[in-house]
Amino acid sequence: MNAAAWQGPPRNVLGHPARIQQFVARSDHAIVALQHAIAFPEGCRLGLQVAVRRGVMDSASWSRLVDDYKLADPNFVPDDADLKFGVHFPDGTRATAVGNAFRGWAHPTDRPQAPMLVETGSTSSSSDQIYESERQLWLWPLPPPVQFEFVIEWRRLGIDTTLAPLNGTAIVQAAAQAQPYWP
Repeated sequence: MNAAAWQGPPRNVLGHPARIQQFVARSDHAIVALQHAIAFPEGCRLGLQVAVRRGVMDSASWSRLVDDYKLADPNFVPDDADLKFGVHFPDGTRATAVGNAFRGWAHPTDRPQAPMLVETGSTSSSSDQIYESERQLWLWPLPPPVQFEFVIEWRRLGIDTTLAPLNGTAIVQAAAQAQPYWP
């Protein structure tokens, strides 16, 4: 059984990629880059690359930073300095992955207010000098076929609110190419 459309991508559809491949933000310690969107009929999964280099950060600060992001606690609510993601559409509607009340365990009939942005998974690795993570965000519904903005902020690592334009038309066109596993 598939989850409700706002909870994540469907399990029985082969999504179609829309290439993005752009740096959203860089600081002395961190980068956040959007790699692609995988589009489905009812939404898209945004693939991000996050990397942090230790530089002159002391051991305690480094360990705390790496542990905070490796744990991926679904109840973790970032403070004002932590990494946050969002989207902003031309009509003024917004969605953020912070404090999302409709995570995977919400009842499927409890339809949330659109749009929704939900972090649906990540993988990470780290050493004593670098932390890298691939993050997945689910945007529901599909964006409008116009340019919209992806928004991040990570003040702890020197990244103020930063906007990156995304091509909603390319994502909508890619969604039309998604294919169900079985007819």
